[in-house]
Amino acid sequence: MLSIDSVIVSGGKPAYRFSNADGKTWLVPRKNLSTALQLYQPSGVKGKMLKALFPSLHWLKPVRGVLHASCEAVGLRPDICSALIDALGRNELEFSIFGGTPSIHQKITVQIFNKRKILGYCKLTDSDAIRDLFIHEKALLDDLQAAGIENIPRCLACLTLADGTSVFIQSTVKTARSFSPYRWTPLHEEFLTRMSERTLTTLKFDHSDFGRSLLALKENLHRFPQELLQTIHRSLSIVLEQNIGHQVKYSAFHADFTPWNMLIENGQLFVFDWEYGRMTYPPMLDRYHFFTQQALHVAHLSPEQLYAWFVRQPWFDNREYEMYLLDIISRFTLREEGVLPSSLIGMLHNWCGLLAFVAE
Repeated sequence: MLSIDSVIVSGGKPAYRFSNADGKTWLVPRKNLSTALQLYQPSGVKGKMLKALFPSLHWLKPVRGVLHASCEAVGLRPDICSALIDALGRNELEFSIFGGTPSIHQKITVQIFNKRKILGYCKLTDSDAIRDLFIHEKALLDDLQAAGIENIPRCLACLTLADGTSVFIQSTVKTARSFSPYRWTPLHEEFLTRMSERTLTTLKFDHSDFGRSLLALKENLHRFPQELLQTIHRSLSIVLEQNIGHQVKYSAFHADFTPWNMLIENGQLFVFDWEYGRMTYPPMLDRYHFFTQQALHVAHLSPEQLYAWFVRQPWFDNREYEMYLLDIISRFTLREEGVLPSSLIGMLHNWCGLLAFVAE
């Protein structure tokens, strides 16, 4: 798996390397530190305070100690630099690097900037599976732009270097004033409504991306622990029986519509990281994902607490939520090969707990 050390060379400009308790690592240049740290998106209070204070106090050893920040002189690999210069049409570029979230699809992210201006983002991998995600994301962004969807990135380059490193470069509107919205706003509702309206199409359920996801789940039922199998099978059988062979009206789906994949800049919502997105899903399912992921992974609510919150929302629909839960179970299961890891089993228990409430 590609690592930070495999995309840098020694002897460049002074930089700080630091990691957190989740195993995530960043490498940021000491020069223009405020801009460089825009790649660092902490969710906790401590991390947010450090991000705000570090550019002014980084010269203090105790402050660097809190971040466990080490100093080194490094630069980005020349072949990667050349690809970025070609895509952005600029020679004077600076870089900060994020080693990625530990997962089966972990990849390197590079923020490209010049002084205070962020120019774009680059994703790097040596994995064939993630390279295919890059190719898929480019095609999806092209389709969305053709449909008139605004406030999404443009793919500036999608290529593979001589050593096999795959590169995906995209535009951004991010500035130091941008922020990730952890609360649902009218901007979220407007974005999803507009996307649903502009990409809505009629097709057979069996030929839709959503239909294929559930049919693949059916073929993988044997992989689930016995204590979860009955809950998944019961809901899946009902949804498939109601939809197979029928015409449906589906639209585009981001598939990871969460605060960490969006920002608000100049009063507008900008949504990025479309690598898991699809074009034919039930409209507005992304809304369920936004609240479910935050509730389970940030607020740490139980399935019972989350479902009790959902049923109080005027837009909540049991059938829609059942479809969302089956799909996320399918997508996360299909990413794994062989025996499902314990980390996924824990998430499956939460999703199946919610499915059980939906079915009651």
